[in-house]
Amino acid sequence: MTTVVIASFFEDEFVRRIREVDDRLEVLYRPDLVPPPRWEGDHNGPEGWGRRPEEEGEFLGMLAQAEVLYDFPRGHVEDLLEVAPKVRWVQGSMAGAGEVARMAGLVEADVVVTTASGIYSGPLAEFVLMGMLQHAKGLDLLRRDKASKTWRQGTTGTLERKTLCVVGTGSIGRAIADRARPFGMRVVGVKRAVRESDAAWDSFDELHETKDLKEALAGADFVALTLPGTPETEGLLDAETVAAIKPGAFFANVGRGKVVKEEALVEALRGGHLSGAALDVFEVEPLPEESPLWEMENVTISAHTTDVVPELINAAQTDLFCENLRRYLAGEDLVNVLDKRLLY
Repeated sequence: MTTVVIASFFEDEFVRRIREVDDRLEVLYRPDLVPPPRWEGDHNGPEGWGRRPEEEGEFLGMLAQAEVLYDFPRGHVEDLLEVAPKVRWVQGSMAGAGEVARMAGLVEADVVVTTASGIYSGPLAEFVLMGMLQHAKGLDLLRRDKASKTWRQGTTGTLERKTLCVVGTGSIGRAIADRARPFGMRVVGVKRAVRESDAAWDSFDELHETKDLKEALAGADFVALTLPGTPETEGLLDAETVAAIKPGAFFANVGRGKVVKEEALVEALRGGHLSGAALDVFEVEPLPEESPLWEMENVTISAHTTDVVPELINAAQTDLFCENLRRYLAGEDLVNVLDKRLLY
């Protein structure tokens, strides 16, 4: 038997689906031992949640049996290999599981880690397109004019014939590109390395390597950042790189906040070098009350939840986990295996 421990919240229907994958699975799940969801589809739970001592003992007993873990267990990330010595594979509930895997010591361990890459791509891409369209069409001005009953005639903007630079051409980046091109946009992608056989060519008009990032940014009317948080990407968009963006461009970030030096972003927005931004992630989360970003009318802020779509998340998570369970039992390659060198 292969023992599977579900370490974050799932509705009964999805737990049942996981159990039905194969008779060789023993699926252990106790909803009272994992953080309760703050909303449907939430796998993190509220801040400050904890188990009672007797519950902690029961949970540790489950972890000790686990060969497969669904999600990183709350309260036992840094000592994961100690409390789950039999674990051979961890399926993360997040696309950016590399950061947590590193904290858990799994980068150096002989434990496979798979991510939820692709599950959140559509909603994140919609957020970026929403920000771009809102900016191009002057939605904030239209709302103010409506509120004040002002009949203002004039010009408007468009996405057509504009250039979008997507920094990070993974599943999120490709989802953004695929939604932007029907608007008549020219879409440029930036990735670590470019090959002739690269699948990203299907979504992008041009591809550039990260070493040519400034050149790609210089021609962009819109910039969308989708990069994961790794030692290689942290602080990649510093003051010098932000200054290389075409003056007046609009900026969106749905990757990781630490990829951008936020002080440089604030100065670029404040000084008019960037005309606006749509941000789902920040250097420090929650975004501190004293952050100037709160006061900027040309900035849309989402509390790192723009990808939380209840009717999609857990159904898609279950589909992915069940497929990977079938592959695991058959000895086949898993989907979304984390590259432990690149951390994505």
